[in-house]
Amino acid sequence: MTTLLRIFGSKAQTRLVQYLLDHRERLYNQAGLARLLSMSPTTIARVIVSLVEEEIINYEQISGQMKIIALNEENETTKALIELHEKIKNI
Repeated sequence: MTTLLRIFGSKAQTRLVQYLLDHRERLYNQAGLARLLSMSPTTIARVIVSLVEEEIINYEQISGQMKIIALNEENETTKALIELHEKIKNI
């Protein structure tokens, strides 16, 4: 069962989810997200674990160290997060 704690388990994870919700149309690599969010790549790697497990984000490792990350907009939890995010933005 998905819980808010698994989605928003830390400030870093919350910042990541917020950023991805604000920029849904893009794909990111782990190093790029780390730069954009002023976090280390290690922190990004740590905070995406539960998001990948819950299928909120898609994660694919390509060509050695390159890791591609994006919201999984087909996931029902992600759809609910997008809807909530849009409602909050319009308040």
